Amino acid sequence: TYRFKLILKANNLPLDLSVHSLRHTNASLLIAQGVDVRTVASLLGHAQASTTLDIYAHAFDKNKRKAQEKLGKAIGL
Repeated sequence: TYRFKLILKANNLPLDLSVHSLRHTNASLLIAQGVDVRTVASLLGHAQASTTLDIYAHAFDKNKRKAQEKLGKAIGL
């Protein structure tokens, strides 16, 4: 943690960032880019994709809206 704070300070990043927050951001960004849940789960070390779905449901909700919009465009809505 001490070294992590030094890295944050050296790069003028907020000192209240945590390794956990970076992990969460990483997962959310992967999901937002359309990476499938099994791949994200594997990268996070989750044994079950359902764990990833439970924790990052908010990120998948955004993908759901994008999918609905794409479907609407595809069928002319």
